[in-house]
Amino acid sequence: MNKGCLALLISLLALTLSVPAYAVKGQIYKWKEKNGTVRYSDTPPLGNVPYETLMGEKGMLLQPSAEGGSVDSRAVPVHTPQNVEAEKSANASKEAAEREKEKQLVEAANLKIRQQNCAEARARLHTFEQGGRISRMTEQGERVYYDDAAIAEGLAQAKKDIEAFCD
Repeated sequence: MNKGCLALLISLLALTLSVPAYAVKGQIYKWKEKNGTVRYSDTPPLGNVPYETLMGEKGMLLQPSAEGGSVDSRAVPVHTPQNVEAEKSANASKEAAEREKEKQLVEAANLKIRQQNCAEARARLHTFEQGGRISRMTEQGERVYYDDAAIAEGLAQAKKDIEAFCD
């Protein structure tokens, strides 16, 4: 490996390691426990424990006092977890909407196929009803003519296909 390539690799490694940790999505919470121990976590503390994020934001929620409906002057910073049930129901409704949309797309595709089959069945019926000599081409490119029994069979099959595919 030449020196230029090695220098480039070392530069890329140094650049990768110098990316700050706060660029990672999410927050880090810091709080002090009753015994004085400082804790760090990616989830906030439970209960009425004051906390702050590493970005310097403090979590504060003023709680109503027990006597009246007024705000307690001794408000403590607390964390209120997001409503997990509401999030689950939102995800469930989003998934249900996606399933419904997919179902509609499948139904539309099936309708299109049925319409094509109906048009082909009507064309075959018209061919067999017109009379005269009816033929088809083989894989080798030779023309083969239908006899009366084959015409009657083709006519019956075309009528069945129309009943099955046409409304």
